[in-house]
Amino acid sequence: MSDSIAAHRLASMSDVASHAGVSRMTVSNVINRPEIVSEDTIQRVQDSMRALSYRNNLVARSLRLAQPRQLGYLVTERDPTSFQYMDEFTHQLAYACQRRERNLSLIVEVDAEEDMDACEKLYYGQSVAGFVLANIGLHDHRPRELAKRGVPFVAYGRTAEGADVPWSWVKTDGVRGVAMAVEHVASLGHLELAYIDYTPDQPSAIERRQGYETECERLGLVTSLQPDRLVVSDGTIAGGRDAAHAILNSVRPPTALVCVNDSVAFGALSALRERGLVPGRDVAITGFDNAPLASSDSIGITSVRQPIQLIARALVDILIEPPSDPRHLLLEPALVVRETTAGPVKAQLSAR
Repeated sequence: MSDSIAAHRLASMSDVASHAGVSRMTVSNVINRPEIVSEDTIQRVQDSMRALSYRNNLVARSLRLAQPRQLGYLVTERDPTSFQYMDEFTHQLAYACQRRERNLSLIVEVDAEEDMDACEKLYYGQSVAGFVLANIGLHDHRPRELAKRGVPFVAYGRTAEGADVPWSWVKTDGVRGVAMAVEHVASLGHLELAYIDYTPDQPSAIERRQGYETECERLGLVTSLQPDRLVVSDGTIAGGRDAAHAILNSVRPPTALVCVNDSVAFGALSALRERGLVPGRDVAITGFDNAPLASSDSIGITSVRQPIQLIARALVDILIEPPSDPRHLLLEPALVVRETTAGPVKAQLSAR
């Protein structure tokens, strides 16, 4: 069948078979039993499906036969900067699936192109109804690629393309979260702050730094925006410890450290102890994520809590009941106050 014919009516399975030069049974196997078909044949059939817009038939067929009970979650390489939070997120995602009588399938990412091919095969093979993408990078190719292939997904986070994109996303308002932390320590009398950042290629890190800078400007904390008060770490506990030592070695050290995540905050907590300083009394510390790490020590870390249960439920609900137009949900964080911001500022520190 020619492409001009495909433009006038929906392509059939026989049309795909003819276009790909295979039997109708082979096309059926590619859709329903891809494990028994060679990779070359699968690729040829999928190319023909795309050329003939056969995916529209597959979607209609899926609706008739009922949506698959599996939802896919692409698991990226374990991130040492946020592994505790992402472990909790995975659990909440599984709970959200159970709540909607669905199962969660984990797909471990290995190779960018192969991962996208695997998602396409799982979806068009009726194995999963769609995918959750997390750990979204600044220039993440995955959302655009899955959208191009017609594979349903929802993103936990945003790329550099911003809020107005043709796919659904859910995230916490990171700008607001860090602004809440700055406002909190300032209300305790801290006028000399410093910010320990993370790599600038993560959208969440960029937003959190924006929250720090915007709130410091609003409150008139000019010295807290000087270059030596904005330190970039690797986002880990060790990185937070080293960054805190560097900041506290300055001629006029700050009395509050606002940290990009809880790992960095925990490292800063260690640095204070090594210098004989009392967290919450001599220097205030705040983190972000409210991961288990924030409450694991005898001195709890004040941290910005993401509404992780709401995030997981929203992601699952969007996949199960796709909206007619993309949904963009920016959720409100909350500040959990613990011992590292236990009381008002005492006095300006001297370098130690």
